[in-house]
Amino acid sequence: MNQNSQNSNKPPSTDSFVKKKTKNDEKKSDRLPGGQKGHPGSTLKVFDSPHEIVNHCLCNCKYCGHSLFQTEVKYYEKRQVVDIPALNYIVIEHRSEIKKCPYCGLINKANFPDNITKPVQYGPRAFSVAVYLRNFQLIPYGRISRAFKDLFGLTMSPATVKSAENKCFHNIKEVTDQIKKRLIKEDVIHCDETGMRVDGHNDWCHVASTDKLTYYFHHRSRGSEAMNDEILTEYRGIVVHDFWSSYFKYPMCKHAMCNAHLRRELKGVHENLKQDWAQEMSEFLAGSKKYIDEVKKQGNKMEGEEVEALKKRYDRIIMKGIMENPPPLMPGSRKGKRGRPKQSKAKNLLDRFIKFKEEILRFTTDLRVPFENNQAERDLRMVRVQQKISGTFRTPQGADAFCRNRGYISTIMKNMMSVIDSLFAALKGEPPIPDWLLFFRYTLNFYVFCIYVHNWLQIPYVTVKKK
Repeated sequence: MNQNSQNSNKPPSTDSFVKKKTKNDEKKSDRLPGGQKGHPGSTLKVFDSPHEIVNHCLCNCKYCGHSLFQTEVKYYEKRQVVDIPALNYIVIEHRSEIKKCPYCGLINKANFPDNITKPVQYGPRAFSVAVYLRNFQLIPYGRISRAFKDLFGLTMSPATVKSAENKCFHNIKEVTDQIKKRLIKEDVIHCDETGMRVDGHNDWCHVASTDKLTYYFHHRSRGSEAMNDEILTEYRGIVVHDFWSSYFKYPMCKHAMCNAHLRRELKGVHENLKQDWAQEMSEFLAGSKKYIDEVKKQGNKMEGEEVEALKKRYDRIIMKGIMENPPPLMPGSRKGKRGRPKQSKAKNLLDRFIKFKEEILRFTTDLRVPFENNQAERDLRMVRVQQKISGTFRTPQGADAFCRNRGYISTIMKNMMSVIDSLFAALKGEPPIPDWLLFFRYTLNFYVFCIYVHNWLQIPYVTVKKK
């Protein structure tokens, strides 16, 4: 079928290394590469308060040689160099006082802080850097140990890095639960899944996300067995996903399809089977996206007549597809063959467009719904990168720790918060929560409290009748 990742649902990892000429659906722009004319550009900004000032003295005139040593400086020309100081560690020694009571004669010793449990140990700042390198930069444990040796002169073993990762995993459980509860209340979420090699098995990493929240979870199953334990059983909004059948087992929520996947399959049908309806449908989806983007930019809403016009054009293309893919012969009319005849890939794709018309065109009827599922795919891309850089997970617990820590870091970044500082606070047992998520938690607790008081005291609701 001459299929690859550009014209089907096959992943890019299955493509061969032979360079193929692919036809680009978009028209080539006349603009030159690089910054365009009138682009303001960007460069390093001048710092108002430099940490160090080095004056370069002028002793003699460069033209006549006269001494300028006692001459007053007229003004300075400034140039700044931004650099990183030499990385080094600090050692904080905690001393517990030991005293003998003059009254009873017993020896007393002051208590150490709860987090100081060993004669020599690493602090939360060192641990936060280790967790950052592991769960954000996706560096293997051994290379993190080597990086600490080269950068800071510390010999942090891979086991210590793993211990820091597990500690962060346990400390951020409450924040992760809040992220999960908030996702259930969102109007639109993105869901997807990708393979994850764990303990010699092909497991799956699932994601549910928005532009502000990310929630990963690991499971042995790809389908509804994994999804039943998480968000979709309680979700009542709109789920954007691909055509994985397990998502349709949750009828309480609405569904929206990733049209980027569909356009790739339409491209394959047009290139390999030479069917014109596929090309027309791909152009229709691309044109509809541009039109909807313009409507959103102007702040308008889609009128009923406009939606109906798009649906009528959609139906005309479907009718053309039916003409190009007539129904197969009945089982009794085929000699020597039993059973239902096998459909072509083009007919299967056409049936999908017929059955899921409302879900495919959801982005035109509800402007909150995006055209594709790029949000979930971007969030999952780093999971695939982790598998390529660091390899497999040896235990399911390690996969769970990575998913929770990675989801926490992704949420922190989406809310424009410092990753290192957030990990530092998490390892101290005080993980920060984004302000708006904290407000959601307090509001939810207030509602639960009101319902509890109402049911306990049996206070009637106050209703106001309209005149």
